[in-house]
Amino acid sequence: MPIYVYECADCLGEWKESHGMHEDSEGCHWCDGSNIKRIPSFFSTSLDKKKEKAAKAGDLTKEFIENSKKDLKLQKQELNKDR
Repeated sequence: MPIYVYECADCLGEWKESHGMHEDSEGCHWCDGSNIKRIPSFFSTSLDKKKEKAAKAGDLTKEFIENSKKDLKLQKQELNKDR
């Protein structure tokens, strides 16, 4: 069930409530007043976040691999100089 945020115009209290999409809150949880309104909330899907994280992790991995290759080349050159 979705979670909705409500605000009471009488006492300015805020609370979260979970119920069906077509239901409303009965009254204020703080002062039992009926002058309440649902506060709009923003949401995002977890799929979008996972794609962003995967792309960033992939970029970091590629960068690490490229840096490691450069380090290995430098180490090989130093070893060959010592021989």
